[in-house]
Amino acid sequence: MKTRIILLAGAAAVYVGYRLFQNYRTKSGTQNLIKQLKDASAVGMTDVAEAFAEELSITVAKQAISNPNWQQTFQPYLEGQQTRLGDFVIQHAQTLADGSCLLVTTADYRENSQASRGVAINDVHNLNFVLKTTDTQHILYSDLHTDLVDKTLRSDFAKTLFQHIQ
Repeated sequence: MKTRIILLAGAAAVYVGYRLFQNYRTKSGTQNLIKQLKDASAVGMTDVAEAFAEELSITVAKQAISNPNWQQTFQPYLEGQQTRLGDFVIQHAQTLADGSCLLVTTADYRENSQASRGVAINDVHNLNFVLKTTDTQHILYSDLHTDLVDKTLRSDFAKTLFQHIQ
């Protein structure tokens, strides 16, 4: 019985340690991406952001424009004055040459899993988007989701963003 408790405690420690390591990697990777984008932009190399934005080509959501002044509502995020948008944090926002916006975001996802026996575990997710606007609609693009949680978070971000700017 004592061996079983030790094994369970060891497995729980490995599980929590792995999740903490994954969160650290996600946060670190996001910060490295932001640093590269800012460094390239500072020396006039906007092609780095443009090339990255081209990789974000999968449509997440579309919505008709109902607020003609949506840019004023969104401007504080582009200027870095505001970062929190619902459950999401816009870590970096950059206007691209074609007028679209590159958004590097993170989200904490709280999960009650069977493996953690009811203990809530936070996972940090990095989500990158491009917001393009035509005369009649907003279109939000991203890269391919990795799992159902990732897909749900992308949809939730689109819904939150569109509610905010409309």
